[in-house]
Amino acid sequence: MKQGVLNIFLKFSRGKLLPALLALLPVLSPFRGVTQVLPGVENLVSRANELRNSNPDQAMQLATMAMNEARRVNHIPSIARVYRFTGVLNFMTGDLETAARQFDSAIILYEKVKDDKGIAASLNNLGVIYQERGDYSRAIDCFDESVRLKLDLGDTAGATSGMINTGTIYSYMGNNGKALQIFGDVLRIASENRDTARIIDVKINMGTVYINDKLPDKALEILLEAASLSKITMDNYSLAYCYNNIGGVYQNTRQDTKAVNYFSQALALRDDLGDVAGMATTLDNLGKMYTRLGEYDKALGYFFQALKNNQQLEDKRSTAICLNSIGELLMKKHDFHGAIGYFTKAVSIARDLALRQEIRVMYANTMLSYAALQEFDSAQVYLTNYNATADSSWYAAINAEKAMASQQETGQNQLISGKAGYYLLAGLLAFFAMMSILLFVRLRAFQKRAMNLISRQRRL
Repeated sequence: MKQGVLNIFLKFSRGKLLPALLALLPVLSPFRGVTQVLPGVENLVSRANELRNSNPDQAMQLATMAMNEARRVNHIPSIARVYRFTGVLNFMTGDLETAARQFDSAIILYEKVKDDKGIAASLNNLGVIYQERGDYSRAIDCFDESVRLKLDLGDTAGATSGMINTGTIYSYMGNNGKALQIFGDVLRIASENRDTARIIDVKINMGTVYINDKLPDKALEILLEAASLSKITMDNYSLAYCYNNIGGVYQNTRQDTKAVNYFSQALALRDDLGDVAGMATTLDNLGKMYTRLGEYDKALGYFFQALKNNQQLEDKRSTAICLNSIGELLMKKHDFHGAIGYFTKAVSIARDLALRQEIRVMYANTMLSYAALQEFDSAQVYLTNYNATADSSWYAAINAEKAMASQQETGQNQLISGKAGYYLLAGLLAFFAMMSILLFVRLRAFQKRAMNLISRQRRL
């Protein structure tokens, strides 16, 4: 307490009493709700926000200036505000680890000053990080808590952000009906509030669902609407999304020239923005197009660059999709063994993430590869796996399998715990050491006999 009084006195003695009081007042606030950001900091963040899609480097410079100003007077709500904004910028440029740390820091600071609005916004941002990493259960937890807080504050429009993200996860999991229901609610709320940015977001997401449901006309119509709004608002980040997904519509309807054109425009925009995640998606799409056109070397270059980006981002879902794409290319080249290797890696990730829609494609590809090799028993296994994904009961089976694996792991951990576990582990190590020595001796004897046989053959 003495230190706090001393700090205020020092600030007063330097003619800075007002900033000191501003820094102290939010901490003393006994009620939960919303805290105020310093006007100078908010102005810098607002200017940075206007540039985040068109010039992220300049936006980061302004954000750094805002952080310096907030820290100069140790104003906690302002520091938290800048943390959250820079988290968004780092997410957009692919640095998910830094973004997650910044969102966590923002939540901690907002909790100190009991700012539920800031907590809700940061939880939504953190949920997006979990979503990108494929941790869907934690993502939904973040989104649901964010939506709850926003609704408690009467922020119906703000709650739609978390709703969009939840709908996107349902789309990833193949539950397109649930996704469209959520997106429809968001579009209604955003239209009532004339929230153009949210209207663009939800139209892009609805377009994706229509693509997955093989409704190209509906998808193209809603994506062109979103692209038009993106141009009017100069939102290049969203415009790149629109171009990429329009390319997807033309890809699915075999209009190859238009597809490559739109994918190329999307890639150029995303490259300018430094959008690593977006670039990975578009690179994968271009790889698929050049595979179709028979330009395999060019396609493989796009795929491996996309895979590198996805692994950098720790984006498991996109990594699985890219591995599947490489497998499909190898099928075209009749390298079915190589293709199966990539499909197997992709399936492993897709099962962990419970991606029913994606795993159906992977199972079908694996089945066709085994059939091409005339390994019909293996092909039958993957046909059975494919049929098992036909309805939502597959999720229950996957969850049961995970629960069983978790119980077995827990049992094994308990087995080797304590003194008895120590002796058991030591005995197993000794057994494997003896087996290794025995195998080594037998291998040396076998090698000696083989060399003798080779020598006799040479003499003959």
